[in-house]
Amino acid sequence: MDLLGSALDASEKNHRVVSQNIANVNTPGYKTKRLEFERLLAQLQSPDAKGASDEPLPVKDLEGLAERMDGNNVNLEQEVAELKENALAFQAFSHLLASRVSTMRRAISG
Repeated sequence: MDLLGSALDASEKNHRVVSQNIANVNTPGYKTKRLEFERLLAQLQSPDAKGASDEPLPVKDLEGLAERMDGNNVNLEQEVAELKENALAFQAFSHLLASRVSTMRRAISG
């Protein structure tokens, strides 16, 4: 259950990063960013995870994307697809967590 909770948290943070990319689609010089999901999940699962909220998100600029004349490399269609994929992952994690909680409730109540 801890892993599913961490996965939900990481998915929420990923949503923020992708939303920021979409919000900056017309900002000159802005570079597309990606959350390093696995690294964040490892941070959230570490024994000292309570301080993880103070740490900056493990985000990297994506390299090799086509840039426009203003230096921006955000591809709106790609970001919307990324947002939809992340929403599906969040939904799957939340359904799995709800199922685990339901199973535990049934076990406790007999």
